[in-house]
Amino acid sequence: MIRRQTAKPLACILCALSIVSPAALAVTLDDLQADVDAGRFTDARDQSSAYLADHPGNRDARFLHARALAGMDKTNAAIAEFKALADDFPLRAEPANNLAVLYARQGDYDQARKWLDKALATQPAYATAHRNLGDVYTALADLAYRRALGSSDSARKVPLTLLDRLYYAQESVAPGDPSKPAPTPPKPAPESVPAPEPKAEPKPETPPEPVSTPTDEAAEKTVEAPPPADDNLSIVQTLRAWALAWSSQDFDGYTDFYADAFDPGDGMNRSQWLALRRARLAKPDKIHIRIEDPAITPVSDDRVQVDFVQRYESPSYSDQVKKRLLMQRTRAGWRILRETSASN
Repeated sequence: MIRRQTAKPLACILCALSIVSPAALAVTLDDLQADVDAGRFTDARDQSSAYLADHPGNRDARFLHARALAGMDKTNAAIAEFKALADDFPLRAEPANNLAVLYARQGDYDQARKWLDKALATQPAYATAHRNLGDVYTALADLAYRRALGSSDSARKVPLTLLDRLYYAQESVAPGDPSKPAPTPPKPAPESVPAPEPKAEPKPETPPEPVSTPTDEAAEKTVEAPPPADDNLSIVQTLRAWALAWSSQDFDGYTDFYADAFDPGDGMNRSQWLALRRARLAKPDKIHIRIEDPAITPVSDDRVQVDFVQRYESPSYSDQVKKRLLMQRTRAGWRILRETSASN
C-alpha cells in the first residue's frame, strides 16, 4: 500500500510534466530563423520539422527547413523541398535562387541558369540573383573553354549566394547603385596664356540678408526631398509584383504585400477583409491587372504615397481607376498600409 501511495504522486508529476513540456518548448519562426542565421542547421532542421507538425504547410517554416537541409549538405533533400516551394509559390524568387545555388554545387550549371532566369522573371531587379547569374555564366564559359581544349575536367567551382530568409525585398534592387552621383569629369588643363584678371569690385562689409517671403518659407517647410533612387525602384518593383500576384490569383502572395497594420476601411477588420478578398480572388476564371504611371511621394522617413492608374480586366468585367497606396518600409520590404481608389 505504501508503495502505491508514493508511486501515485510520482506518476501525476510525470504526467503533468508531459503536458507542460510541449508548451514550454514551443518553437517560433524567430527561433528557427535564429538557428539558421547562427549556422545551427541540425537544430533548425529538427525544430522546423516539429513546427511543421503543428503548422502543416507553413511557408516560412518550409523555407527554413529546406535551408537547414542545404546547410547540412543534404543537397538532394534540399532541392526537393525548394522545388515544392517554388511550385507552390511561383512569385517568390528566393526558392528559385537557392535551387540554382544547389544545382551549381552539383556542377549542373545549365539547371542553375534556368532557375536564376525564373527568379529574375518574377523579380527582374533582384540583386542576389543577378550576381549569382553572372557567376554561373562565368562557370559556363570556363566549361566551354575546357571542352574546346578537349579537357574532360569539370568547370571550376564558383561561389554562389544562398539566401537564408524568405523575404529579401529590401535588398538593393539592381546590380548598380543609381543613387550614387555620377563621376566628376576631370578638369581641363590650364591654358598657356593666362586669362586677364577680372576687375576687383568693392565688397560690402556686411553681406545683405536674403529676403524671404512668407510664401517661400511655407513652401520650404512643405517640400520634402524625394526618396533615393533605389527606394523608388524597390517600390515600383513591389507594386508590379503585387499586381502580378493579384493577376495570378495567388491569395497568399497577394496578401503578403499588405502590412499587419493594414486598415481596410469601411468598418472592416483585417480578418473580414481577408475573407472577402479570398472569395473575390477565386471568383473570376481569369483576371489581369495592369499598373500605369506610378508616382511616388515621400510622406516620412519610412512611408510613401504611390498614385497610379490601375486597369482591371476579366472575361466579364473591366474598369480603370486611379488608385492611391500608402506604403511603409518594413523588414520584409515595402508593404501596403492603406488603399483607396476613385473611378476615372
